[in-house]
Amino acid sequence: MPSPSVLPGLVALALLATPVARAALPERLSQTGLSDAAAVRAFEPRFPLWSDGAAKRRWIALPPGTAVDASRPDAWRFPVGTRLWKEFSVDGRPVETRHYVLGADGRWEFASYVWEGGDAVRAPARGQTLILPGGKAYAIPSTGDCMACHAGARSPVLGFAALQLGPAVPALVREGLLKNAPAAWAGQAPDFDAPDPAERAARGYLHGNCGQCHFDGGVPVPLRLALDVGAHPAPLAAGQAAEVLRRAGTRNPYVQMPPLGTRHIDLQGLALLNRHLQPLVTQDRP
Repeated sequence: MPSPSVLPGLVALALLATPVARAALPERLSQTGLSDAAAVRAFEPRFPLWSDGAAKRRWIALPPGTAVDASRPDAWRFPVGTRLWKEFSVDGRPVETRHYVLGADGRWEFASYVWEGGDAVRAPARGQTLILPGGKAYAIPSTGDCMACHAGARSPVLGFAALQLGPAVPALVREGLLKNAPAAWAGQAPDFDAPDPAERAARGYLHGNCGQCHFDGGVPVPLRLALDVGAHPAPLAAGQAAEVLRRAGTRNPYVQMPPLGTRHIDLQGLALLNRHLQPLVTQDRP
């Protein structure tokens, strides 16, 4: 099945869904509309979620004449009929594509498709484990796993958001694909306040990998890692910084963070966090 072309100026996505009847979405990826280049737009988040080194591509399709509601700048709301796709490739070969559709009842429908030749076939809702060439294991998540990360987020669409899209936002506003957005967004990309590139990179990484749970009103843990448009990142105490490093640096399933979707430590990401957070941990020691 041919991939849709990437349209300039638009960026990437990562979203998920609610459990629905298995018959709700097609059995083959080629039947979902991904190849409709006139309707589908590619996008890419600035701070992507670590997925054990898999390369990812993302697309979104809004129903004609509709727009995403940005009246809550950090929690966009999507029109009924919104469709999203996220493709995972390992060693240059597509392995899985996830597809999400917002139904008329306000619930997201979710399905994963496993690539077989020129098309991809729908995976069981319970998930499955694939053995790739070379013996590498690849886990297709269950719908429950997806809900664990996405259902409680400020918006279930994690990557198509103000701070994730950043420089692509003004074009969306001018094209009428965002409504109720701050007037300044028509000419200036939404951003957060960071004093230097090192902090921007580290706090962006935490936003993309941890912010879906750790925000005001999220998990009942006093650790705020989500970013807000126009604001400085919430400060971290030395103990909190040490805990972030401990959990990011292990894949013990009872300790690791993120808790799902990864079996391997992101060594580059961990090094980034160490450079930013270790001085905070060290300065608090006697």
